[in-house]
Amino acid sequence: MSEPTAPRVSAMSALRRQALRHHLMNEIERPARRPRRMLVLAPAAGVLAVAVSAGAIAQPWAPDSAPLIVTVEHGERSGATLLLNRMAAAAADSPDPSSAEGEYVYIRSRGAFAELGDGPARLQPVREREIWIPRNERGDGLLRQPSFNVPIIGAIPERETLTDVIPNAALVDLPSNPDALLEKLYRERDERGRGNSRAGAAFTAIGDILRESLVPPQTTAALYQAAAKIPGVEVVRGVTDAAERRGVAVAHTERSRRQEWIFDEQTYEYLGERSYLVADTADGPAGTVLSTTAVLQRAVVSNLGQRPDR
Repeated sequence: MSEPTAPRVSAMSALRRQALRHHLMNEIERPARRPRRMLVLAPAAGVLAVAVSAGAIAQPWAPDSAPLIVTVEHGERSGATLLLNRMAAAAADSPDPSSAEGEYVYIRSRGAFAELGDGPARLQPVREREIWIPRNERGDGLLRQPSFNVPIIGAIPERETLTDVIPNAALVDLPSNPDALLEKLYRERDERGRGNSRAGAAFTAIGDILRESLVPPQTTAALYQAAAKIPGVEVVRGVTDAAERRGVAVAHTERSRRQEWIFDEQTYEYLGERSYLVADTADGPAGTVLSTTAVLQRAVVSNLGQRPDR
């Protein structure tokens, strides 16, 4: 009997399909030894995971290590708008990384994600990740990471076949006006009718684009300006990403979980993400880390599977 195939979902927005693809890629990584636990539906960019607690950097975690706990720092809501608007101005004046010639966007990263559902959350082992995304037309894409080398098809992985991947251009074809951009994200959330709040869904959608796309400067600026208008956005300082790079975070908290985008404090370069609990829950005490990531390289390459110079 042949394996069933998923129906096409062409009417689904590019942003939503990207998020589903990311989440499903992480769901596939669920270890067999913990069948009752649920993998955190965390960002798909992977990273070198490091424990950051009371200023100390620890080694990457073993599968059965204790939960990782970090200090829950106070977030500054008053400074978020100012920081994001400064970042937008800097982005608008930066060189365009998407102007390079080539057919694929290449992104290399490392990451660790937690399992939930059977006691305190514990991070999985660190995995390095490489992804190739078609730039302008639907076509073949590729995802590589240790013990997981699977092609991608839209939001659904399939064995040994690569077709119909959403191109990078579709993911970043967004309104240049931040108010219109934010309204588009809110509308897509309302059409789903479930999940995070409008603010939480918009924050997640912008994070998906920042994480695993190659974005023109004007689009990046619009994303930051739109993020500045999201209720509840905060600045968290003194944050260290999963590659031990210190920076400043733009954060949003919902359902006792804080999601952080981490940037270099001087250049505003995107470094990675981190999520953790800000209150005691069944998944662990406040400060329990649920995911940690760092983007290590972005480039444009000519061929599927080609690696740029490091």
